[in-house]
Amino acid sequence: MAQLGDQDRDALIAEASLWLARLDAGRASERDLDAWRDVDPRRAAAFAEVASAWTRLDGLRGADDRPVHRPSRRTWLAGGGAALAAGLAGGAYLGRDVLLRDRVVTGVGERRTLALPDGSSVELNTDTEVFWRFDRERRRLWLSRGEAALMIVHDSLRPFELFTSQGLARLAAGQFNARLRPAGLDLIVLAGQAAVRTASGAAQAQVVGPADARQALEVTARHIDVVATPEAEVQAVQAWRRGEIVFEGQALSAAVEEYNRYLTRKLVIGDDRAGALRLGGRFLTGDPDSFLNALRTTFGIRIIEDGPSRILLKSR
Repeated sequence: MAQLGDQDRDALIAEASLWLARLDAGRASERDLDAWRDVDPRRAAAFAEVASAWTRLDGLRGADDRPVHRPSRRTWLAGGGAALAAGLAGGAYLGRDVLLRDRVVTGVGERRTLALPDGSSVELNTDTEVFWRFDRERRRLWLSRGEAALMIVHDSLRPFELFTSQGLARLAAGQFNARLRPAGLDLIVLAGQAAVRTASGAAQAQVVGPADARQALEVTARHIDVVATPEAEVQAVQAWRRGEIVFEGQALSAAVEEYNRYLTRKLVIGDDRAGALRLGGRFLTGDPDSFLNALRTTFGIRIIEDGPSRILLKSR
């Protein structure tokens, strides 16, 4: 392979710097990075150099308590990487751990609890991915997809920041439920305070006492709405944390859409009449057979095995 010239190497370092900045801000995923890095081993080496410099910067910031001005990591990275290119020695590919963020993921139908170093906790619902990183100044968690219930403890020195594709939420001590939907983010405040900032604006919601109505921040690309959270939604959040799913008068089409989040073999509505049926009840997310049996016996729905990937629901 030909030797890289200084200009080519500077360009690679600059590009790797931008990738690390995007990861730090939650604007890129590990999968995106892998796709870029796997094209050329020189990209992997450049990224390893930048990440190594980032780690050394963290060490400098924590070396002593003297008020000496040092550039932030993001300033270094946003600067295009030219300064890094001049000062970095050659490095080797360091693998996934060099991302400096821990990752937790659940599969379809799986739930998992993550205990964070400060005593906070995150419960991941089905098909959910989060990244997190704590340092001396900040507590950061990225919700990449899915749904998570958060219990945040107080820390007067380090704010808790929740990053999603929609924007940034700062969470005070309390309990929250964050769910990414196709239209955006639903952030329910069960207790505590949340302040959301996006490109389109900012808003906050607060629940102080147990008698206060729960609130939700509904965040889309165009606006942020603060709305009261119906008790049915609060119960739905509590239910999924117990491995349950609750329906209270929803149309079967909506119920199936919700249940399918937990199923690898999807339920499919076969006709409009079946989809319009209203139903209620409490079911286990890991036991779809009980749900199908209730549809068959109570509503007369025909359950049709339709291959390995779906089950068809049709009216009689």
